[in-house]
Amino acid sequence: MFGIHTHAIERSSATVEATGTHAMLVFGTGVDCYLSYLPTFEARHNFQVLLAVELDEHGRRALGADRRIGYEGFHTFEPEFFPLTELNPHGDRPRTELRGTLYRGHLERGGPIVARDVVATVHNVVYFAELQPYGGDELLTHLCFGRPGRLYLAHRIARRPSFDQIVAVRLIPGTVTDMLGRRLSDDVHERGFDTAQPIILGQREFHGQRLRTGEIAVAAFRATPSAGGAQGFLAELAVERQIYLEVADLG
Repeated sequence: MFGIHTHAIERSSATVEATGTHAMLVFGTGVDCYLSYLPTFEARHNFQVLLAVELDEHGRRALGADRRIGYEGFHTFEPEFFPLTELNPHGDRPRTELRGTLYRGHLERGGPIVARDVVATVHNVVYFAELQPYGGDELLTHLCFGRPGRLYLAHRIARRPSFDQIVAVRLIPGTVTDMLGRRLSDDVHERGFDTAQPIILGQREFHGQRLRTGEIAVAAFRATPSAGGAQGFLAELAVERQIYLEVADLG
């Protein structure tokens, strides 16, 4: 749907019925809207989940009204109680709809309600994984997803302590190479990923794990075929803006 299609979703081995209140970040545009679950390492909330959704007209109008009055921050969404594991795409009957309340800012930190009874239709599970707080070392640092020309990175929450960060990025034209550094003819403006591509961010003007607006980093897409047929490729990513950052909940 968005170009190259590589499933990078991890199976959940959850044994706890993850029913409860599940706050979710809302970001994207009217064309590409996403929900990102705001996790902790505690049971019932120990999942990293990214969803491509479509809000109903009520929800879209509420977001549009906030933008028209100049609000530039983020929104959060609180679905009605449900087991989070129902979003596992490998489950028997994955959930395809969430109904809940839309907030300006963080719903658990005083954010005001902007719309009730909003329906989010789940078009695609971009990523679903149970967090492993004491897991081993993992080189894969981020998850890349989105439409051509409108890509996002989410920090991959691998083990404790960690942080939750989502940024908007762009692939820099002319920087795509194979893993040996040989130039590929890929048109970066046509690249998109409907499921999250695990990547490793390397050095250039990259100053640590948390990304900052204006940074440029070399991204290694290890398992993704390039348009030239090579398995895996390198490309430079420029960070355009930070959408969300949370440290305290994952300490």
